[in-house]
Amino acid sequence: MLVSIPVRRVLRLGHPVLRSPARNLSAREIAAPEVQRLVAELAATMAAYEGVGLAAPQVGEGISLFVMGLPEGSPRHPEGIELTVVFNPRLRPLGADREQDWEGCLSLPGLRGQVERWRRVELRGQDRKGKAFKRVYEGFPARVIQHESDHLLGKVYLDRMTDLASLSYVGG
Repeated sequence: MLVSIPVRRVLRLGHPVLRSPARNLSAREIAAPEVQRLVAELAATMAAYEGVGLAAPQVGEGISLFVMGLPEGSPRHPEGIELTVVFNPRLRPLGADREQDWEGCLSLPGLRGQVERWRRVELRGQDRKGKAFKRVYEGFPARVIQHESDHLLGKVYLDRMTDLASLSYVGG
């Protein structure tokens, strides 16, 4: 029997949950059926909106959770990004290298801007089962992690832009 996973509506900038810090979850809370259902809904919503990452606050849930993933062969990052579930992320920059690149956000549709981010980061958090992990990311995946982690702090990429002159509409 096929079970349909609902696609949630992505909130747009202006909704108060997008500007509020998210709450960390305990391992017991992570294991709860409603939180596991939310993980599946986030992944389905990210795919439906053709995103690379999605944080729980973007669908109205003020908890410290994001997902990221991208199929191999994507023009945005040909190597792809394995579907990753992260609860309670903590980031640490590795090295001094930073890079400027374009970012967009499902909560600010149609806009893009240049944002400076750390090139390499160490990510610590808990996976879908509540198990602690530590991984190193660089380049585009590191940028996605920093972007999604910002959502859990009540920030959007506009807050990280040092020069709004690059802010542009894309598409029609």
